[in-house]
Amino acid sequence: MTGTLDGPVEAIGVSTDDPLEERSARVVTTTIREFSADDLLQLLKGDVYAVRVRDVVAGAALDGLRTQFVGRDDHGPLGTDPQFRRIGYAFSEVAVGDEATYFEEAPEHRKHLRELAAPYGYPTDTIRILLDETWPSGTTLLTSESRKFFAGVVRYQQAGVDLEPHTDNVQRNLPDEDILGIRRQLSVNVYLDVPDRGGELEIWDSYPSEGDYRALSGERVWGVDRDAVGEPALTVRPQVGEAIFIDPRRVHAVAPSHDRPRVTVGLFIGVRGQDQPLAVWS
Repeated sequence: MTGTLDGPVEAIGVSTDDPLEERSARVVTTTIREFSADDLLQLLKGDVYAVRVRDVVAGAALDGLRTQFVGRDDHGPLGTDPQFRRIGYAFSEVAVGDEATYFEEAPEHRKHLRELAAPYGYPTDTIRILLDETWPSGTTLLTSESRKFFAGVVRYQQAGVDLEPHTDNVQRNLPDEDILGIRRQLSVNVYLDVPDRGGELEIWDSYPSEGDYRALSGERVWGVDRDAVGEPALTVRPQVGEAIFIDPRRVHAVAPSHDRPRVTVGLFIGVRGQDQPLAVWS
């Protein structure tokens, strides 16, 4: 790896009159064969807004996974917002005091999703292997007190639903960051279906502090009003079969899906240091 995690993390200030040049400067586009740890370091340093990895799922595997996951009606409501639907259970949905249930059910969620994906690999496992082989110290499932987290929630953003501007922060997403040792957090989604209209990933320049984010949120239970953050610095239209990595401390959102659900498999990536394994969870 040529970069480090040291130094301040700042949004890049791309100044150009050419939107195509600006887009190229803010996004790394690579393939599963060429993906490297340096791509993650560019995100961590704030040099780019997103890393797109083409063909993480392709060919017969993509066709098979789409058959299994697109169009299902057995997904349940998100615990924190019932207008969103999902298969699997994210730790951020867990109410205080219910952590034990999350860990008890995590193995069953992993087993169920792998069975749904069979005979093809579940995309979360594909990402874990990719990260394990790419990051010098490897990659593991996040573990707390010998309990392994679940990773790989399937999310269905229904037509008309707006995933409003927000940030994700390890201080909000985990029970005890000091014990778990996570210094930084990335996120990745693998796209199994995208609508013909809408469903774009939107990313802003800003990395608001927790205090600033709470001030922006005001009385809202979740997210930030779009009028409070203005226009995004970058809008990306995902392609089926690709994975997109971002630093979720940047304000980001997903535009409403106009004609059909947007189907993704997502997880967080915890970074402790370059000499320690990455840890993944949902």
